[in-house]
Amino acid sequence: MEFHDIAAFVHFLRKVVWMVPGFTAQAYERRLPLLHERIERQGPFVAHSTRHLFGVRKPAR
Repeated sequence: MEFHDIAAFVHFLRKVVWMVPGFTAQAYERRLPLLHERIERQGPFVAHSTRHLFGVRKPAR
């Protein structure tokens, strides 16, 4: 995933609650400006994640 601005990153973390449980911008108010500056200097913040899909079914009785 690429985040081109800090607002998109914060929005993502607020919607995808399992990525950072309990995320609030206030809890990270000291670190978010640093990430904002990094994005402005170096370009998009690229995040990598792994996902798994499990196919399950209930056994027949």
